[in-house]
Amino acid sequence: MILGRSFFLQNPMDAAKQLVGAYLCCRLQDNSVFRARICELELYTEDEKGCHAFCGKCTARNDAMFLSGGHTYVYLCYGMYNMLNIVLGKEGIAAAVLIRALEYKGCEGPGKLTRFLGITRSDNKIDLCNSKKIWIEPRDSVPEILAGKRIGIDYAGKDAELPWRFVIKGSHFISKPI
Repeated sequence: MILGRSFFLQNPMDAAKQLVGAYLCCRLQDNSVFRARICELELYTEDEKGCHAFCGKCTARNDAMFLSGGHTYVYLCYGMYNMLNIVLGKEGIAAAVLIRALEYKGCEGPGKLTRFLGITRSDNKIDLCNSKKIWIEPRDSVPEILAGKRIGIDYAGKDAELPWRFVIKGSHFISKPI
């Protein structure tokens, strides 16, 4: 079962917490389907300085964040890493979660998992509710979730301290301990 639009349109904080333990699925180049549990993600919303949309829809880079929930937002970081985000909430109000890690060897970090899955900027704006390439399936159990501050956004001042990084407690695949 693929998560439907109503899931992604709910309050972004609620959706973010419910995505921890859900399954990211991706059709690989050999046409096989990869499926792994999301064990780490970070929430970003337009009203805090850590978000690419803090200054509004100002570039082609961040316009995907303003789509309706259930779309991908893929951007290039440090000139070499593609980062997969899932847009959440209503159209026109930017919010997304960065998928930081999956419970699978080689997917312990946002750049590593996109490289492993072959996700590039050409996968920006995919509709996860109708895609044959990337989709999300609901979790089959509710894991114990820990919350902590997000990684690598010290420039965001006090917003960098928001406990909007969510991980599965005890997972050996998260990119950095909380």
